[in-house]
Amino acid sequence: MTTQYMKVSRIANWTSTLDVKLPKSLDDALAAYDALRYVETGHEPVIDPTKLKAAGVAAEVERVAKELSVNAHLEEAQQRIAGQLESRIIREAAAAVPSVLDQLTEKFDAQAARYVAAAVKLPLDLTSESVVETRDAEVLAALGEATEAAGFLEKVDNWLESLGELPGYSTNPNYEPVLRVTAPDDYKPLYALREAHQARHTADTLLQSVGPVYFAAARNGVEFKMLTPDESTQLLQDLEDGKPLTAGQRFIGVRR
Repeated sequence: MTTQYMKVSRIANWTSTLDVKLPKSLDDALAAYDALRYVETGHEPVIDPTKLKAAGVAAEVERVAKELSVNAHLEEAQQRIAGQLESRIIREAAAAVPSVLDQLTEKFDAQAARYVAAAVKLPLDLTSESVVETRDAEVLAALGEATEAAGFLEKVDNWLESLGELPGYSTNPNYEPVLRVTAPDDYKPLYALREAHQARHTADTLLQSVGPVYFAAARNGVEFKMLTPDESTQLLQDLEDGKPLTAGQRFIGVRR
């Protein structure tokens, strides 16, 4: 289960990861949350048994008790303030999503175009061996371009996935992982993307470096597009609705 702290930690990385500007209110809340981490909430009481005398034991107990009480109250106060700030940050992050998407669009489109231009120059069966066998400097240059562009696409991909943790962007149980930065217009390329996704961990290291799903998208003419969880779910539904009926479905009279 994703905790509030984990959600806020991801939100705090939006600026550095995506190179976007956050609304001032969200920036201020994140700054306050970060400052809260350094607030002193007390130390363990220092007890020196070598200095204790019978007459002073009661006073020592009272002193230690007071320190423990103050520490406990400080810690509870810090936790309560942190909880309120976390809730505020998560709400404001959800409200900031449209602004972040607007800021990302131009760079995303440019990096997606850069990726496609490089990917089509690479061997269709992309492996270390197939690249070496080409002995083509243009192929090596294209591999570098595709790898760099894929790095940015993956950052956006991961960010879009994290939106499911925010209010108003809750992830549908049927959320399709290959429909976050790619938007096929037909069910057939969707199958190619799913196949690439399923084989991503066993793919050749070079294919992994350029992103198996992104590579499949580029080679199948699939559009690169940023999709929120709801948009992804709707696209999946549209693709499923567009599939032709099987012979069995037609036989029993299924209609779409």
